Amino acid sequence: MTTNKLRSLHRQIGLAASLWLVIAALTTLCLNHRKLIFPPAAPSAGPYGRYLLSHAICASQPDLVLVGTDSGVFVSENGGKSFTGVSLPVEANQVVAVAFHPNEPSHYYAVLREQGIFSSIDSGKLWTKVNFPSKAPIQSFQVGFDGTLSVLTNEGLHRRVQENWSLVPAETSPVQSGRGRDLLRLAYNLHDGSAWGSLGLWVTDLLALSILGLVASGLVMWRRQPS
Repeated sequence: MTTNKLRSLHRQIGLAASLWLVIAALTTLCLNHRKLIFPPAAPSAGPYGRYLLSHAICASQPDLVLVGTDSGVFVSENGGKSFTGVSLPVEANQVVAVAFHPNEPSHYYAVLREQGIFSSIDSGKLWTKVNFPSKAPIQSFQVGFDGTLSVLTNEGLHRRVQENWSLVPAETSPVQSGRGRDLLRLAYNLHDGSAWGSLGLWVTDLLALSILGLVASGLVMWRRQPS
């Protein structure tokens, strides 16, 4: 293959790679600033303008409905025809589960993936955080007929019976355990910027803008190069 053909092939591959880099950079900026670009619906609009993550219906009062979203908890007293927002003591990000106590319709549970489990005994007016012995992100949550709490994390199945927690550990493969799991966690944290803590948003923004600048300067140089 001649030098000119290699240069032509290099340019074509570089142009295709640049397209994917631009897509990665722009989508990173959109995700980092999604609330600015796509403002969330007002609380009065109910849950449907948000990402719906969970819902629960009260067994003794079927018209009583709880809905958890990516940015809040909502309650309906008329079977979902209208909703009102429920205030939590923390920013309600990723409400992965909501539930009613089986014997107390005014006793609500709201589970946030990172912040933990919250309980209200007065229909969502006041909330207290449930003491949960693990810091692992919560994947799933259930309330038993007797009020027993069941929480699923990557550590295994946690159960609370009469205020006492127990754990049935998860069976892990060699890849998932120890160093392999740490490497996967590091990869996720580097990918979404959380590895840099509060600076993660700025770091990923800077990387995305740097990629766009690199692609733009590369295209200018590419056009100026002789064939």
